[in-house]
Amino acid sequence: MVVFTIDSLLSIKVPSKSKSINIPKDKYRWIVVFDSSSPPSSNLIPDNCEYYCYQENGSRVGNAQRNYALNLIKTGHIYFNDDDTIIHPELWENIKDLTNDFITFSQNEIDGTLRLKGNTVAQNEIDSHNFIISYNILKDSKFIITEYGADGYFARECSSRTEDWFFIDKVLSVYNYLKKGN
Repeated sequence: MVVFTIDSLLSIKVPSKSKSINIPKDKYRWIVVFDSSSPPSSNLIPDNCEYYCYQENGSRVGNAQRNYALNLIKTGHIYFNDDDTIIHPELWENIKDLTNDFITFSQNEIDGTLRLKGNTVAQNEIDSHNFIISYNILKDSKFIITEYGADGYFARECSSRTEDWFFIDKVLSVYNYLKKGN
């Protein structure tokens, strides 16, 4: 089971995000946490997700929303997917048989240039949507809500709890894909 979360979802992008999910329905759980006190119009929320609203003063780039989603997860692998990024069409095919505690892969810019290789876990070397973690190593890890680069700290903390790390030397994430109107 892959649990993927999305934070600060922009309502006009929900249909594009929903259409990008090519994972069998019994193999994933989609948690959407809006950085809002109320969700957008219900006709913009797909039926294949569960949604929540949560705000926290001082939170940057959806970190409080990611932490809120982490409190809802009790099993499986966790993939953080930002509001402006689709699920890569080849992601499921590349991860579906993996059981590793920590999985990373490369990420491109929208123009096709390499943004992050994914083989280094450190701040500014990994992004929230080019790694997947097992709930087994999550423990009490949380994103630093005030830190823009909190995904690097979070990934490093989680990866330090396991030697079962698998790097897929392939681009399986495209940064800011939906910001260009795709």
